[in-house]
Amino acid sequence: MRMMKHRAVAVAALSVVTLGACNLDIQNPNQPTQEQVTTSPEGVIALATGLQGRFAQSYGNFAYMAGLVTDEFASTSAALISISDAEQGAVPSGTGIAENVFNSVYRTVRTADDLLAGSVALASQFDAGTRSGIRALAFALKAEALGEALQSYQKIPIKTYNVTAPTYVGRSEALPYVRALIDSAAAEIAATPPSAFFNTTILTPGMSLPNIIQLFRARYARMANDDATALAAANAVARTGPAALSVLTFPSPTVNFYANVTGGTNGIAPRRQYRTSMQAADQRWAYFVAPSTTLTGRVGALLDPWLRYANPQAPLPVYMPDEALLIKAEALTHQNQLAQAQAVLDSVRTDCTGGRGLDDPKACLPPLGAQLTQQQLLDEIYLQRKYELFGTGLRWEDTRRLGAIIGPVAAPAVPTSGQRCWLPYAVGDRNANPNATFTALPDPTEPSTFPSSCTTS
Repeated sequence: MRMMKHRAVAVAALSVVTLGACNLDIQNPNQPTQEQVTTSPEGVIALATGLQGRFAQSYGNFAYMAGLVTDEFASTSAALISISDAEQGAVPSGTGIAENVFNSVYRTVRTADDLLAGSVALASQFDAGTRSGIRALAFALKAEALGEALQSYQKIPIKTYNVTAPTYVGRSEALPYVRALIDSAAAEIAATPPSAFFNTTILTPGMSLPNIIQLFRARYARMANDDATALAAANAVARTGPAALSVLTFPSPTVNFYANVTGGTNGIAPRRQYRTSMQAADQRWAYFVAPSTTLTGRVGALLDPWLRYANPQAPLPVYMPDEALLIKAEALTHQNQLAQAQAVLDSVRTDCTGGRGLDDPKACLPPLGAQLTQQQLLDEIYLQRKYELFGTGLRWEDTRRLGAIIGPVAAPAVPTSGQRCWLPYAVGDRNANPNATFTALPDPTEPSTFPSSCTTS
């Protein structure tokens, strides 16, 4: 009997968040080397569990940064100046926020690539269903990590495995590459469903790999304006019951990403305007925050403390389930199926406590009523995305998509949208990669008039 049928491996611990620059090639003592992975089935399984921990950190770093440069988060009183600068749209080259997004994303990518290499080298030593699950997981998390890089930097490297000097490419080349990775993940599990061993021993409890793949497929099809694929993928995401929600879990002593950044020098909290700008009857704030009338940040921003992440072990959703419905509503609107789109949008607005059996934000709002025009529907969709997808990092891409970059907003003024187009490129990679020097890859020029769109290249 193959050992993969009966050997269990403990889930790798999640590292505490850091917001400083770091070398992509530093060896994690809890992470096997490439040689160990490609010669040891146990190493492959350990790496598969470790990949999920690395993804949790890179996803957290991305969402943290994206919330700061939009209107979601602000620095707490003890935070560094660089954090309060970022909340006002200023992210100079070399700032830890920009460096850490890049470094953690490409650690996730490297881990996924090592995992794919191991799944090929040791193919005969795995059950088919365990191998397909491992490969699908690697493809999906690599795709989402690169997608987060794509939403952070104007150009990104996409082919980095064992490449000493990766080239940077624009969105026109990177987005199809991300989507192809997601298609590869879907093809793996369609050809061979993941085994029970993979689902119970390797995959983090609380995650549904088929739903994750289809949600990511819908997300990036929407970004590519591929309405047909976005609609089909959104329809394939389960919408009821526990399987419809995929979460990253943090058994003690590991700590949820946001719980790590509620105080100290990296501290952030939700801007109070997230709650106060809602319709009076909207209940989604109660999923995330505890109301405050006194909490203020480092430069005077009015804040609400986290409620959702006050517990250090609170699970972190990989996606909000109603993102699929909002993607569906947008695809239908673009196809001029306005009545159907409004019905889908109403299902997000009217979702209330107990609805669909999910622990997700509940608006508990009435339906819209009279039929909206196409533009009114799009406006309403993006308003609902603002409140439904809070803290996922997607707010920044939404503001770019709408051409709603408003430029830096200095305290005591309060931002209402995205404040900048892109992060500066990581200095660590500039120092190591001849294709990333300031001469070869100048930082993108930020707009000077607002509201503005962003050049994607």
